[in-house]
Amino acid sequence: MSPKRDNDTPSRLEQDAIDVLLWLGPNAGRELSYADISRGTGIPERRLRRAVPKARAAAHELGHRLEQFMPSRDPLKRGARVTRFHKSGQGDEFGARDALLACRKAVAYMGDMHRACSFEAHNPNSLDREAFGQMADAAEGGIRTFSGVERLGSKVVQNQGTMRRQAERIADLEAQIAELTSGPSAASA
Repeated sequence: MSPKRDNDTPSRLEQDAIDVLLWLGPNAGRELSYADISRGTGIPERRLRRAVPKARAAAHELGHRLEQFMPSRDPLKRGARVTRFHKSGQGDEFGARDALLACRKAVAYMGDMHRACSFEAHNPNSLDREAFGQMADAAEGGIRTFSGVERLGSKVVQNQGTMRRQAERIADLEAQIAELTSGPSAASA
């Protein structure tokens, strides 16, 4: 029989999430990969995969924001998947892409919900056709409500278009300079 856990003592997952949040505080605004968080907290990456979503939910409860993992905009971290932590009231313009990503995901999931529930509402062997029909109607209403997300998002992103193009051009130039200064590779010799 396993020993009972004291309700006041956090589980390992809860403690990992707490440690992640405590470490993220002084690192607010920086692009951080799982490897960066692991090095900073001492928590192995395999445990971070479960702790980070808990830390994200806790950050939300505290009024902060831990973004989803997305490709880095930093030319030195090109292609790396990173997140950023923002304390309440300290977000920046790049947080808009995280918010838009969350909106797009939610609308896609609502579309899936609508298709699945509509199917079950018309399935003669369904467990409860009426309940699935009501859920399909609710999903359809949500989709109609959020159908303007793409238009609203384009207004937000439009203001950042020039900055994004400049950052991409700088990254391309840095890559070209790196190629020129690295000399011929061993593979081409």
